[in-house]
Amino acid sequence: MGKAKLRRGFRKEAEEYAAEFREELGLKIIDPLCCRELAQHLAIPVWELSSHPNIPDEVKNYFRTDGRDDFSATTLVDGMRKEIIHNDSHHPNRQNSNVMHELSHILLGHPAKPPMMNDTCRNFDPVLEMEANELGFALLVPKDAALNAVENFAVVPEAAEYYGVSVSLLQYRIRITNAQRWAQNRAKYRNR
Repeated sequence: MGKAKLRRGFRKEAEEYAAEFREELGLKIIDPLCCRELAQHLAIPVWELSSHPNIPDEVKNYFRTDGRDDFSATTLVDGMRKEIIHNDSHHPNRQNSNVMHELSHILLGHPAKPPMMNDTCRNFDPVLEMEANELGFALLVPKDAALNAVENFAVVPEAAEYYGVSVSLLQYRIRITNAQRWAQNRAKYRNR
């Protein structure tokens, strides 16, 4: 089987989601978008793993320590009701990405699936995961925000901190949106 691919036009749709939600929340397209504010806007509860009332303490402790890398976030579905649980022992920027990834699954209408299959292997659909990653990344750093990062911040880590994302996520968005080239072309045009 070949590598998973995004359907044609998906990245354009992701940019449209980013613009639409920022407008609904009264933000400019280059403003940071807080995953928790978006979740609240969408009426989707977000729980920190450490404070969820129905998760046993031994499970919470495992995912804070030895199993820290085993769990990022998940969406629980009960009929039409959805809630997100995320691992709050991760770095805050990683938490933003984790929650936005889960919100993206919901926004895209991805079907709920049990996390494990009968053979105890992870239930993983590479296309759905790729879509959730791409939409989540675009929501956090849309194309115009990537361009803003290139043009108005001295270094990438400073821009990543501003947008509440990891350096690698911001670098990916700069690369995938061609923001560096856009910035160079705009600078040439201004200097004429």
